[in-house]
Amino acid sequence: MLRKILAMGLCVLFMLVSVGCNNSQNSKSPNNNNGSDKAPVSKEKKEDNVSDKVTDNVTDKVADKVEEDVELIPVSFRLNYTASGLHAPFYMALEKGYYEEVGLDVTMGEGTGSGTTAKLVGTGSDDIGLVDSASVGSSIAAGIEIKIVAPIYAVNGFGVITLEENGINTPKDLEGKKVGIATGDGPSKLFAAVAGASGVDESKINFVTMDSNSKVTSLINGQVDAVLGGADNEAVRIKNMGYNVKVLRHSDNGAPTVGLSVIASETYIANNQETIKKFITATMRAWNEARDNPDGAVDYILDDFPTMDRKTAVGGLEVALSSLFTESSKTLGDLSVSDWEKCRDLLVEYMGIDDSLKATDLYTFECLPDNLPAR
Repeated sequence: MLRKILAMGLCVLFMLVSVGCNNSQNSKSPNNNNGSDKAPVSKEKKEDNVSDKVTDNVTDKVADKVEEDVELIPVSFRLNYTASGLHAPFYMALEKGYYEEVGLDVTMGEGTGSGTTAKLVGTGSDDIGLVDSASVGSSIAAGIEIKIVAPIYAVNGFGVITLEENGINTPKDLEGKKVGIATGDGPSKLFAAVAGASGVDESKINFVTMDSNSKVTSLINGQVDAVLGGADNEAVRIKNMGYNVKVLRHSDNGAPTVGLSVIASETYIANNQETIKKFITATMRAWNEARDNPDGAVDYILDDFPTMDRKTAVGGLEVALSSLFTESSKTLGDLSVSDWEKCRDLLVEYMGIDDSLKATDLYTFECLPDNLPAR
């Protein structure tokens, strides 16, 4: 966007200089019948002065724009996981210049799990991150001072992912089975709530720790009977590979906690509220546009990840878009105090988090901008 403005400004500048030169040459032509060269000199000066003033004006505006670009506020944003379709709106906001329009220079980085992203944001290695509420709760319990500043998913998109032929129809059926997990990621952290609500004895499950990128191949190759992952990620990938995938959503099995959300450290919130508001404004603008055109939104992430499968990316984003609201939500990013209280109660009851945790320890409304896109 800046390059286009600079190019336009320089073109106008070139045209004005050319006009000034032409006018200068015309004024010197022997066209004066009175033989006096006083009038032509005066005309040339007037025309040159006008040209110089306009040229200076254009130059100043171009220079101002360059100065504005230099003054963009740098923001490092860490995803929860490796990039996939569910992240498309963030790349859309970046590529369409929405962050730049609000004065931010955003750098996007992939993640390796919500727990790791929470630590990076809490220590100040990244300014803002994308993390689910279960990981926020457990991070706070571990002394990491972070808060949710804007929920993206009103309800989490995690689940038990398996194949139809494996005969797993409820969380209880996982007892005696091999289940693939990635240490520190959201689906694994929140499973304790699912187990507690569903009467699952976790000691009877053979949890197999693996790299997050190995979940899909481990499941389809029969190395595990199920994996804990995303209905918006691994499940879509497996389905598009031609397998009969089955998903038991955590939110349908006793753990409807707040899902992926924008987080920041307590320190960053205290010192950069306006920056966070700007980030949320630009982000929600893109998410709102993605609601109307998921396929178009995916174009922007494919620009950065051209080997990503389009069908899988669109499918993942569509699942994400189905998780944006609760019954009480009036806008994007809107959750009631009651929604937050329920989330807190689940985390305390089933995840071993100390009862001293308050719902307001998880989130803050301070950074939410006015006029968020309506439901």
